[in-house]
Amino acid sequence: MSLDPAWIALIGTLCGGAGLKVMEHYLGKSKVKIDEATKLRDELRVEITSQREEIKALEHEVDKWRNDYYDLRDKYTTLNTEYLIALEKLKQEVEAATRKADPAIDPPPQV
Repeated sequence: MSLDPAWIALIGTLCGGAGLKVMEHYLGKSKVKIDEATKLRDELRVEITSQREEIKALEHEVDKWRNDYYDLRDKYTTLNTEYLIALEKLKQEVEAATRKADPAIDPPPQV
């Protein structure tokens, strides 16, 4: 039995079209993978950018709190020093007033 050349051409066309689709599918997989990888990298870049911005904001906040801490520490040190000086003056005044009120506590030096 012999095949008509029209049938041969039709079968060749169908097989060629099917073969082309199969090859296109396999070649398209790598492109899909590349597109997915590109999309993933873009998402990661956006995430990294947002995290860098968040880190900068947090660093700014840490600097603010650090400055506030050192300002308060300096103020506390200054006030504590003033308090200790005032306390020492009061002790000396009380001691001097006690000596004047009761000369027996601190007898005058003998010559």
